[in-house]
Amino acid sequence: MKSAVRQQRHRLKKKYFDPFPLHSVRKTSPVKCMDNQQWVDLVETWMDPRKMETCEKNKENRELVKYHQTTGSRSYMVIIDNLGDQFEEDQEEPNAFDLFKLCHYNKKKKGYTPNVQMAINQMENSLSTPAAEDEQPKSATQVVADVLAEKTKKNQFLQNVGMQDARPRSSVRTELEAERRTSSEHRSIVQTQCGQIDELSRKFKESERQGSGIVRR
Repeated sequence: MKSAVRQQRHRLKKKYFDPFPLHSVRKTSPVKCMDNQQWVDLVETWMDPRKMETCEKNKENRELVKYHQTTGSRSYMVIIDNLGDQFEEDQEEPNAFDLFKLCHYNKKKKGYTPNVQMAINQMENSLSTPAAEDEQPKSATQVVADVLAEKTKKNQFLQNVGMQDARPRSSVRTELEAERRTSSEHRSIVQTQCGQIDELSRKFKESERQGSGIVRR
């Protein structure tokens, strides 16, 4: 219910508020389900300077998003759970590429946005390109991760659909180098501690021998 009310207000604002200067916004309700006073109160909230500034920032942020998901108010995981009823037992489960197309397909326009279509074409080309003899073929998850990493700074699609995000090779190399340094430092500390233990053991044995010599005298 809360989501439906928010969507209705969004449609009213888009149709009866945004296209007009503030002094030209109508003072009577444009819909039967809302009286004039409720409409005036709603318009006053839209006219609030902080509210208008927030709306403008949100609009700018939405324009920066290249790949708008088309799942509506449903989360990615709900969409994936519902897919279980659509596939038979002998069918393969959808991979990352299939989920990307599914979650970005616009049913009303019956197609993809230009940015999404370009990404899909790039993914298809990468999946159809044969790997070199000394290389393993890329998985669909790796291909989707590479394309999204190339086109966007920080895309959470693979994480949102519950698939492990493929990290860039540079990040993996950096992490391995850090692990090697940590391991080397750990070995150095262990060797130092072992040397200290050996030295203490030697001194303890020497002290015992000296003590036994004194007792005999």
